[in-house]
Amino acid sequence: MIYLNNAATSFPKPPSVIEAMMTAMKNPPVSPFRSNAQGSDLLTDTRKLLGKLFNIGDYERIFFCSSATDAINRVLGGENKTIVATSDNHNSVLRPLMNRHYQGTIIPPITPSDTLPKASLLIINHCSNVTGRIVDVAEITQRAHQQGMLVMLDVAQSAGCIPIDVDRWGVDILVFTGHKSLFGPTGTGGYYVHRNINLRPTQFGGTGRDSSIILYKDGEWEYEVGTQNVVGIAGLKAGIEYVLKNNVGIIFHKLQSETNWLLHELRGIEKVTLYSKGGDYQGPVISFNINGLLPSDVGYILQNSYGITVRTGLHCAPLIHQQLGISEYGSVRVSLSDFTTHEELEIFIKAIREITGSL
Repeated sequence: MIYLNNAATSFPKPPSVIEAMMTAMKNPPVSPFRSNAQGSDLLTDTRKLLGKLFNIGDYERIFFCSSATDAINRVLGGENKTIVATSDNHNSVLRPLMNRHYQGTIIPPITPSDTLPKASLLIINHCSNVTGRIVDVAEITQRAHQQGMLVMLDVAQSAGCIPIDVDRWGVDILVFTGHKSLFGPTGTGGYYVHRNINLRPTQFGGTGRDSSIILYKDGEWEYEVGTQNVVGIAGLKAGIEYVLKNNVGIIFHKLQSETNWLLHELRGIEKVTLYSKGGDYQGPVISFNINGLLPSDVGYILQNSYGITVRTGLHCAPLIHQQLGISEYGSVRVSLSDFTTHEELEIFIKAIREITGSL
């Protein structure tokens, strides 16, 4: 099997991730602040690694939860806001924004020269999970701050495969997931909130830190409640260690080079329509269609005739598909990981040539 659906969930995982989770399952349970130092050490060490990877000096402000979707709901549910979000955002942003009845404005994917509407929070998607377009975060964040806006950056698609610099870019809130290019298991993720932001939690419960507190005072919030997914976090820690060992900059350069090669080859195939531009702002995700075939049919043929796994449909990002003019059936998406080989991409290109040649 050739797996080209890493924008959904990365596969395979580094062996160290599986080993770390197995070790965590075999050993006695650990839980932070509950008479077990190992549980606290695991979470602290993982926070430190994330701080190193994302350049977050105040790594203690990184909090774990079950996914980027969970993180976004916790952040957006913390208080009423006027929000601006770009149309290339995932439904993990769009649905909470629409269904919680915020004063929200949806704008097209922005560039540093675009005018920003007034709001209290701007939500940016660092890398589109449809086109793979990477946003110039630093310039946009600077302009948003000049207008008195906070900036939330969704790095679900970029964490682990594209360099991220939270402190230098001035990002106020960051949300991430663990199961994509960080190579962690599903059910892991989290968020960073700058210490100056008084974000009211949406969930309350046991933390083990100080069980005598029932009613919190404003600003003395705790963001990790209940028993943490320590097995998943053990796997996530190993995944982050893999990324740091192999250097995210080197991983990015390799993936961007391979993605641009793939785009070059697809441009040369008649009947292929591309929705990714390539170049220096291209992440390891591309979308395309074959004229005369539904995306679902292309995916079926690739899977059953060639053993190639891709993703088809709207990819939980309907608004960007509307802008691309393909909102009815969506697109075929190919996404790479550090384990994707050039030989696999050559086999994929050969398959697309054979499919289009038969039409």
